[in-house]
Amino acid sequence: MSYFVINKQLDYDLGFLSGGEYRDGRLFVSGDMDGAACFVSRLFDSRKEGCEWGRFVADARKDVGAGLQIAFYASETPIIQYRNRDVPIRELIQDKRISAEKKKEIFEPLFKKRFVGFRDVLLHGIRGRYLFFILDLYRQENENSCGDMCLFFPKTSWLKYLPSVYSRSPEEADFVERYLGIFQSFYEDREREIRNSAELLHPGTGGRAILEELGAWHDFPDLFLWPDDKLNELIRRAPRLRAKHGTAYGMKEYLKLYTGTEPEITEDDKNPNLVLIAVPERYLTDMREYRLLLRIIGHMLPAGMEVRVTPLAQSGRKQGAMSIGINSFLGGPYSAESDSPQYPGIILEKEKEDEK
Repeated sequence: MSYFVINKQLDYDLGFLSGGEYRDGRLFVSGDMDGAACFVSRLFDSRKEGCEWGRFVADARKDVGAGLQIAFYASETPIIQYRNRDVPIRELIQDKRISAEKKKEIFEPLFKKRFVGFRDVLLHGIRGRYLFFILDLYRQENENSCGDMCLFFPKTSWLKYLPSVYSRSPEEADFVERYLGIFQSFYEDREREIRNSAELLHPGTGGRAILEELGAWHDFPDLFLWPDDKLNELIRRAPRLRAKHGTAYGMKEYLKLYTGTEPEITEDDKNPNLVLIAVPERYLTDMREYRLLLRIIGHMLPAGMEVRVTPLAQSGRKQGAMSIGINSFLGGPYSAESDSPQYPGIILEKEKEDEK
């Protein structure tokens, strides 16, 4: 089964929209409109003569009621008679000089069915190579909107799997087909979810909630601290990072993902349990950023180790290497096991040339 999807601004640009606006992935009635939003879809071509269309699904409220009305129009040709001449249907749909009500009058000869208050409908009996629909969205007490829409074709029927006794007459066959269509739609939805379930577990296609769930599988805490783009990359590298947990390599890659800059990690010569980590200065000048950084470091810090965070001297970089500035003075060390980390009080001394 094939399908058309209406889920982006371009889909609305290719059609006609009056009294409504498309924002945040949904269609709304415009704020200054008292009545309704009217959307005329683009002309869909099934590329099959006499195509019987299968199903239409819209993302709307369950209790939308009369606030959502959808009328379907079908034709075997992309042409319609208008003012005694043949005019492409696409042109009439996109012509902004023609009002929504006038378009409904023009397309009346192609009208097939209207559904009121239904978000998921079976398009029994709607045939024609070309199809489009007109959606009326009315303002209601509760905010009324419509999100993604999907049009499935051609129609498939489970009737062909039953003995011929169930289709002895057209009337009996039509009833059984419609009845089975209800269960068939449920089955196809579940089948589609199972078929596409792998996409939910891929960092590139999963949403924020899925990414956080995958992060929990890898035992990464505080995922709310990670922006979406960085979280996506973190989950993609999670198996490798987990294998390097507690190592300098793992710490470097982990902090580079979070800060965008590779840190410099060294051991203290006098204290074997102290690790020095140099990070961009912006994480040390803001108390909130500093505390969040300490939490991130604690995720990869080996047990029993303490850390002292120092600033990277921008002028000290050479060929991608990073070093601590020679004029940086450090305060006391921070223990990753502490519940209330203290800011070490880093002071950056000005260059002598600036003092002059």
